[in-house]
Amino acid sequence: MLQQKLIHEVETSLQHSDYSLLTRRLMDFCEEFNVSDSNRREIINLRRTYLNSENKEGGVIGEEALAMAQQLITEFKSKELSYKKYNAVSEELLVSANGLSKQFSRGRTPFKLHPLDVKLRLGEITGVVGENGNGKTTLLRILAGELSSDTGTLLYPALHVNNWYGAKSHLAFIPQRIDRWFGTLLDNLRFYATIHNLTGPENDNHIDYILYRLGLDKFRDLKWTEISSGYRLRFELAKMLLWKPKLLILDEPLANLDINAQQLFLQDLKFFTQSVSHPVSIILSSQNLHEIERVADNIIFIRQGKTVYNGSQKDFAFDRQQNSFELSGKFDLDTLVKCFVDFPEFKVENAGTSFIVTTSINCNIYTVTNILRERELDLNYIRDISQSTRKLFHKDI
Repeated sequence: MLQQKLIHEVETSLQHSDYSLLTRRLMDFCEEFNVSDSNRREIINLRRTYLNSENKEGGVIGEEALAMAQQLITEFKSKELSYKKYNAVSEELLVSANGLSKQFSRGRTPFKLHPLDVKLRLGEITGVVGENGNGKTTLLRILAGELSSDTGTLLYPALHVNNWYGAKSHLAFIPQRIDRWFGTLLDNLRFYATIHNLTGPENDNHIDYILYRLGLDKFRDLKWTEISSGYRLRFELAKMLLWKPKLLILDEPLANLDINAQQLFLQDLKFFTQSVSHPVSIILSSQNLHEIERVADNIIFIRQGKTVYNGSQKDFAFDRQQNSFELSGKFDLDTLVKCFVDFPEFKVENAGTSFIVTTSINCNIYTVTNILRERELDLNYIRDISQSTRKLFHKDI
């Protein structure tokens, strides 16, 4: 049951002094369930306290705030709360695209996105990966209605409409290059909430919630030129989450984020898809393959416009006959090959700044690391990529 799950997450984060997770999940709790107005204010005040302490003291909150968090946990444990409902739907299959294709014949390098199918379900994240210039953005723009397809059908079963015009009020698209906006962040959020029929006190309440939830409160009076590219992205996400779309389409959202911001952003996306009261489907493209695979339920891998893999992330290479490991350390290719000379089934490939070692199916990551340790080779990094689409990437020529 989601209520118990969220309470457990909140309680665990409090025990481990993870106040970022504590306050974010409490805010998700009050959006998920019908809590009292006083509880909602207390949660927002708790989040505000954390954000202020993060700026000044590195995220250490006082005893009073900790007592308030514990009191909220105890109260929420003691009663069963009802879900909120935002534009409820009866089906999980949100988008059913069949045979989508697009041909670009102009320019020096004509390109074709070959026919592919896409199934997007509420509560799931779909990652679109592959080399640059291979059709990821083209696919996302077609799904977002920014570009027409040459062939195929695009249906929205959960919305009970049969075209993009009927579905567009439920779809949100954040491109890689975000258009400049004018005025303050707060002015823009107020305007965006208003055109989505959020007015008066409801407008202010929704904006306050989203600013604190995404850690944007300190930027509310700033303009475009005063905000970094990473926070501009979070501002775009704030605009979209104000009106709770059913489909969120993101083109390379991690490109301008540092590693910590990437992890936080992806964690939040996962949390948003897990909502019961306002479920959402997310599809995003990225070059940050390993990070995407950690949160994605489904993967679409496109190479030169052709779909190489399209399915569940956990099912990729499920029936493989070999295992693969990506590793690096203080050794060169020749040294690594000699290291595995007694293991003829091992194949070593130079992957640029790392190496890929392919083994028999009965070898695991501990087998490889033990061999390296016995040969006294310094290992800096190793990752099991046996079920990662990393194996599908070509080496640069």
